[in-house]
Amino acid sequence: MEDRRRSWLRHWYSIIDAEVGTDSSFDFEAAYDDPHSDFRMHFLTWDLSDDALHRCFEVLPVGRQMANRAIEMRSLNRADTPKLSEESAVDLFQTGLDAYSKFSDDPELKKPIRVRQVSWDDLNSATANTDRVAVLLEHIDWQIPTENSGVGSFLRETLYRLAHSYDVVDYIEWPLIGDTQSVEPYRSFAILAITDIYFPLLDEAGPVLFVTNNKTG
Repeated sequence: MEDRRRSWLRHWYSIIDAEVGTDSSFDFEAAYDDPHSDFRMHFLTWDLSDDALHRCFEVLPVGRQMANRAIEMRSLNRADTPKLSEESAVDLFQTGLDAYSKFSDDPELKKPIRVRQVSWDDLNSATANTDRVAVLLEHIDWQIPTENSGVGSFLRETLYRLAHSYDVVDYIEWPLIGDTQSVEPYRSFAILAITDIYFPLLDEAGPVLFVTNNKTG
């Protein structure tokens, strides 16, 4: 009997091959052995229709919930929407901090949000000594249901390619935790990540929102 990850991968590629086409150079065993280098799955997944994405995810525990979130994030990422105001971005950041406070009493979450304007070209250097706010939740034992184990690692790099943001990944994977109805800790950070303008981070003084011109703007 195949292990779950091999079975999931085979199912996923049956849909990619049917929808996008086969690739004679593709080595399934290499993709299975080294999922971090399985760029075909990482990128072609996001060329699939909404229906095909649902069919990919349906083989996974809580797949429908995750597929809905992935489709939502892809739609937002591709939409030509008005720029989010700085005030709205700060409000979203605060909403995210308040949600994190439901799981952690870290004092960093209580500090006021500072705003820093930075050019796109200087963004990497300006954020060199910062972390994602999600690091404050890394110590939590989420008690993921046994049937959901392994799903996060199977999906993580593919989900990252959707918007090149682990905040988006965390939002999509949140249903794996179990009871996700009462608090939604990652959504605000995922929406900010999609803008590619606002970057909610932590530095040595607490929460800081970096605001930059969009790289394509």
